[in-house]
Amino acid sequence: MKYSDVSPPPVPTPAEQRDALAKGLGRARLWAERGVLTEAPLREACLQDLRYDHMCEVPRDDWLWEIINVAGFRNEIRVPLLHALYDLSDPENARQLCKLAQYYAASGDAAFRDLLYQIVAQKPLAAADYDFLGESELLALEGERGFLSAAKSRGAQLEQIAWDWPEESLLREAGELIGETRIRELLSSTSDPDLNRFFESWQQQLREKAERKQQKQRHRKKQQRQQTDKISVETVLKAAQGETQCYWFRSWGIQADPTDLNAVLQALKSSEEPAVLLNLIKVFSNRALPEFDSRLIELCQHPDPELQRRAWVALANNSHPEIREFANRQFNESQPAFLFSLFIRNYQPGDEHRLLAALTLPEDAWERHSVLSDLIEVLKENPTADRSRLATIIYRFTPCEICRFKVVQLLKEQSAIPDWMTEECRFDSYADTRTLTFE
Repeated sequence: MKYSDVSPPPVPTPAEQRDALAKGLGRARLWAERGVLTEAPLREACLQDLRYDHMCEVPRDDWLWEIINVAGFRNEIRVPLLHALYDLSDPENARQLCKLAQYYAASGDAAFRDLLYQIVAQKPLAAADYDFLGESELLALEGERGFLSAAKSRGAQLEQIAWDWPEESLLREAGELIGETRIRELLSSTSDPDLNRFFESWQQQLREKAERKQQKQRHRKKQQRQQTDKISVETVLKAAQGETQCYWFRSWGIQADPTDLNAVLQALKSSEEPAVLLNLIKVFSNRALPEFDSRLIELCQHPDPELQRRAWVALANNSHPEIREFANRQFNESQPAFLFSLFIRNYQPGDEHRLLAALTLPEDAWERHSVLSDLIEVLKENPTADRSRLATIIYRFTPCEICRFKVVQLLKEQSAIPDWMTEECRFDSYADTRTLTFE
């Protein structure tokens, strides 16, 4: 597939603006500065948390707030944001909404401050995993008063539910802000029943923690013996015949000695049962075969889709002429999603150009991320490859800001970063990308 110029256009279309805001590209900030970023795409990005991976990528509230102000859309986004906060329904977006509310409140907008108090008190999202909403923001804004409001709300809940990680998290954040000594003073000097309940529950947790610590000390030697007990290869082979998922095979394989790995390989070569094969192949998820065997290539074409996927993952850990030959055949056939991973350890000069020519970006973001992640590894593990064009394409199209940072580093190592990329990296949503120095 041919890829045209991926540098930022001077006047972006609404679709290009939405794409840049979703990915966290610094060009969105530059467009705001130049007055060509329009309000609708920015409003959508504020009301919907567009991060690709909510587990690994930190919230973008600071980045969005800067763009809001640079673009001059604070008033335009204010009312839609208030409406979204009044009607919190989607937990995926709620955290970002509360973070943006903090910025408005800190700028003197009392409506957002009041809403954060309301959210902390009423906990509008039923899911327990989201009952912390607004607490961090209120702590940052109001200090002791914000803490007491959150603690009172949690104390009321403790009549029906047990103490858990959200209460611990609140105390940890408050401790960093106002100190544990001051927290004790505040909670021990009140007559409020909910705050008293919160304080008593906290003290009970501290006593239980002390008891658990003593128990751990008594059993430490026994635990150490259990941890150092080696799981035999016979145990692994027996477990593979069972019905369990054997997820622990991966970590066992990483530590196993070559003799034990060879025993697993022999079982892999002789077994025909898909469930057993699926278990055995997990041993090689992050470990090369002790000696290459074409059985792994056969399994890459197995009719069982999960076994096939696992076989591709295992095959990519190995370097062998047969693997390269197999990979080259796939270029002319189906081009499966894992094809590029085979070139990480089977690269030859010029492959980067072939891979780029063969690259077709999947519509699905997760599939696209997987394909582009494999290409990042190809470039990383083969530093003599010409990264200039392929890494630039990955930079532009990966949905993941962390992967974008990785390819910028790869380009930097070869002094191959184009000027336009240097400029927009200074305003990327990912802090590590923003702090890179370009000489």
